[in-house]
Amino acid sequence: MRKVLIIEDESIISFGYRLQIERMGFEVIGVARSSAEAEEILEGERPDLIIMDIYLKGEKNGLELAQEIHQKDPIPILFLTASAKPEILSAIKELKGAQYLAKPISTDGLGDVLERFLRDHDG
Repeated sequence: MRKVLIIEDESIISFGYRLQIERMGFEVIGVARSSAEAEEILEGERPDLIIMDIYLKGEKNGLELAQEIHQKDPIPILFLTASAKPEILSAIKELKGAQYLAKPISTDGLGDVLERFLRDHDG
C-alpha cells in the first residue's frame, strides 16, 4: 500500500485530503500542520509521496521544507496550492520530483493526479 504524508496547516482541508486519499486506497502515515511536525514524522516514516501546502505555520514554508527533505531523500512532493504567483511556480519547477496542483481539487482530479504522479516517480 502506498504511503502518503499530508503537510497542511488548515485542519479542515487536511481532513478532507485524508478522507479522499484513504478512499483511493492509500495509507496516510500522518498529517503535519507545521514544518516541525513534518520533520518529526519523517524521522520515523518514509512516505512514497508528500502532499504539501506552500504556506505553513512555523519557521519554514513548504518550499523551504521541500528543499530540506530533498537534500536527505528525493521523496516526490505534490504541492496543492491556491497560489499562482510566478515565483512560487518557478521555485516548484526547480525542485526535482515536485509538482503542483491548483486548489480547489476534485476527488477525481486528485485521484488521477496521485496515480499518474506516483507512476511517473516509480523507479
